[in-house]
Amino acid sequence: MFWNNIAVWNAVVLSFALAAAVGDARWRKIPRSFTTAGLIVGLGFHAIHGTLLGGVVHGGLPEFGSSAVACVIGFAIGLTLFQLGAIGGGDVKLIMALGAMLGFSRWLFAMEVAVFAAAAIAVLQAARRGMLRQTLANVVETFRWLLTRGAKAHPVINVSNAAMLRAPFGIAAALGTLATVIRP
Repeated sequence: MFWNNIAVWNAVVLSFALAAAVGDARWRKIPRSFTTAGLIVGLGFHAIHGTLLGGVVHGGLPEFGSSAVACVIGFAIGLTLFQLGAIGGGDVKLIMALGAMLGFSRWLFAMEVAVFAAAAIAVLQAARRGMLRQTLANVVETFRWLLTRGAKAHPVINVSNAAMLRAPFGIAAALGTLATVIRP
């Protein structure tokens, strides 16, 4: 059965992440209906899988609980980054949906990889466009802003400013998801 085969579930999760990455790279959008479906399917899978098989994930959390915790933490972190102007709303919903689909420990690993992948993508993109020095100056300015003004979005250096160099987080999230599903 589908819910007994973790390899099939991993393929579903990876397909979801890859589709989000393609949409984010091509259109700079991750549709709400897509991420909402991922959230519902993820929570549903873990509710069914955990109930039928008595599934318990690392750390002793039941699967559904692990999935729900990842969603809540993902929402809190994502919303904070959104309010700081670091990521878009679709990224917040993608982070939540991946939490629902992966469960807490797998989601945490995926997001760790995604953060490093996003940084690498941003550096490569900045270098390719000859904007590395300006990008590094913007990072310093952003930290200065946060230290002196508190947790408020910078008025210029933020994801809403179309003139700024922006890297689609969906690609980094897909790389993190890939690393998670192939991890032993």
